[in-house]
Amino acid sequence: MIATIANLFLLIAQATTENSGGDQSSGGGAGSYMLIIYIVLFIGIFYFLLIRPGQKQRKQHDQLVSGVQKGDEIMTAGGLFGTVTAVKEDHVMVELGKKNVVKLSRNSVARIVSRSEMEAMENEPEEEAEVEETSGTDEG
Repeated sequence: MIATIANLFLLIAQATTENSGGDQSSGGGAGSYMLIIYIVLFIGIFYFLLIRPGQKQRKQHDQLVSGVQKGDEIMTAGGLFGTVTAVKEDHVMVELGKKNVVKLSRNSVARIVSRSEMEAMENEPEEEAEVEETSGTDEG
C-alpha cells in the first residue's frame, strides 16, 4: 500500500513539473505548491476515511470491555452466548451452560446482551422441517 502511495506522489510530481514547463523563473514554483496541496489533501482523506473510524470503534470496544460485570449476559466474538461469572484484569470467566465455564480474553467480548434478548433467544421455538405424510396410494 505504501508503494502505491509513493507511486501516486511520483506521478503527481511528474505531472506538476511537466505542467510548469521546467522553467523555475517564470512561476515554476506553483507546481511544487500544488504538489504540497495534493499531499495534504491525500493525507486528510486517508485520515478521515480510515484512521478516525477505526479509532472510534476501538474506543467504543474498550468502553464495552471495561464495563463488563459479573452477571452480565454477553456474546463473544465467536458467537457464543453466556453469563459472566468472574471478571479479572485480563480475562473473564463465562458460563455457557450448566457446569460449562470457560476462560475468555476480555477483548473477545463482542457485546453485552440484555436479559430480555437472552430470554427471547432461549424461548424461540426451533424451526423443524415439516414433513408431509403421504400414503402409498395414488388418487386421481
